[in-house]
Amino acid sequence: MAENEKGPQKDDGPGDGTAGSEELNGGHMNIPVAMTAPGEFSWSDLFQGSRMWLLTLACLALAIGIVAWSLPGKGIEITIHFPEGHGLTADDAVRFRGIDVGVVEEVKLNRELSGVDVTVNLFPFAEPLAREGTRFWIVRPELSLAGGISGLETAVGHKYIGLIPGEMNAPATTAFSGLAGSPPDAMENRGMEIILRGERRYSVTEGSPVSCRGVIVGRVLSVGLSQDGRFVDARAKIYDNHIRLVSTKTRFWASGGVDADFSLTDGLKLDVESIETLVQGGVSLLTTEDDGQPIKPGHVFNLYASPEPGWYEAANEIRVIDIELRGALPMETIWEATGVVARISGSSKNRGFVGTHIENDGEEYVLVPSDVLAIPDGAADDSFKVGIAGLEDSRIPVSFEQNPDLPLEMIQIPAASSFATPLSLDEFRSPEDKEACLAVRAAIESGEPVYLRYRIEAHDIGEEGGLLNFDGDQDVWHGAPVLSTNDGSVVGVLLVGERESRIVSPVDLLELNKGNE
Repeated sequence: MAENEKGPQKDDGPGDGTAGSEELNGGHMNIPVAMTAPGEFSWSDLFQGSRMWLLTLACLALAIGIVAWSLPGKGIEITIHFPEGHGLTADDAVRFRGIDVGVVEEVKLNRELSGVDVTVNLFPFAEPLAREGTRFWIVRPELSLAGGISGLETAVGHKYIGLIPGEMNAPATTAFSGLAGSPPDAMENRGMEIILRGERRYSVTEGSPVSCRGVIVGRVLSVGLSQDGRFVDARAKIYDNHIRLVSTKTRFWASGGVDADFSLTDGLKLDVESIETLVQGGVSLLTTEDDGQPIKPGHVFNLYASPEPGWYEAANEIRVIDIELRGALPMETIWEATGVVARISGSSKNRGFVGTHIENDGEEYVLVPSDVLAIPDGAADDSFKVGIAGLEDSRIPVSFEQNPDLPLEMIQIPAASSFATPLSLDEFRSPEDKEACLAVRAAIESGEPVYLRYRIEAHDIGEEGGLLNFDGDQDVWHGAPVLSTNDGSVVGVLLVGERESRIVSPVDLLELNKGNE
């Protein structure tokens, strides 16, 4: 009876909601129903839609590229074996000429426990230092009579590795044996090594100075027995700027100790070259004959116990350091400027440089850098001339198109012969690898040429004659003849550029230029 009490029940119909939909439709309510279906991805859809993702990807790639480019290169890894570590640690520096050229990556004992192996990463720009002959040592505080106090900055700071590079043409290597201490020539110039062979050691020790008339020109690097044990060989270095003092006729003797001379009239006289030679000993040299030949590395000289009578008298007649400065002409180009340049700074313009005066087959020429003959912008027509500086009658008009393959050009200048004696072609030769030389320029004083020189050391000459440390003025030294300090021959012409300077050998260019006359 419970069902009857509730009354008749409404049949909701099937459970699929059909009746409910009909009822809603009957009430005029249309509700859309979304129909979904699985889709398929296509790469073409990316290009049909927004392009912003392409810009984002490009920016990401650019950022990655900039970061990768800015990161320093790995460089080259080398291993140095030292007898002692002296407190060296990872991240300590490797320095050359006062700048960091590498960093210590690892310091460890070797397997035999006989020393320390140090792994070093040389920076990319310093990779040429990894060649045979490069010497490494750990810089630490040291006190010596020869060098005074060195490495003082490492007493409270970090240790670092110092180095002296080997020869530029030496083969590359990555394994080195480090020195136990700083070498005697650590703070000195480069130079040429020779052997001084004596019957005894005398007073010569490692670090002893080599001097000429009391001026230090080199230093002893090591002292030991010769290979057959019959002599004592002292390995010495003569510095680059003094090599010209030494020839095959140079005499060496031990000069350490004290020479004492006592007489009733004059009393006791002591002769000591320096405190350094008194304590460490020393070597002296003199060139006693003028027909000596230039030496090469490893040349063996006899080491005498004392100078023989007559050596000083003979040396006083020899002038071993004089190289005749010659062949240079003070040149200039001159022209009349037009337009704005003339209104601002005047119309008359000139540029100075150096010419090399040459005589060949009775004709005289001046060898000049070809770039100085290029007519400058803004020069008035037919106003560009070249000649000897200050001599109006030597000026000739120039119409020239520069050939970049010919850095030098030969021209004929009137009145050149009246200014100075020209060089003959016999005085020209190709340079012997890298040798110390002098660039020569001339100036006019009271109507006469005065020659000035700029010394170029062998170690300052890079590949293809490029100069590493030249600091001369372009207008003063551009085109200067270059003379060898060994024999005075002309081995090149100095070309000074805004970014680099180099020595060009004129030997192959002389005939080529003459053929174009």
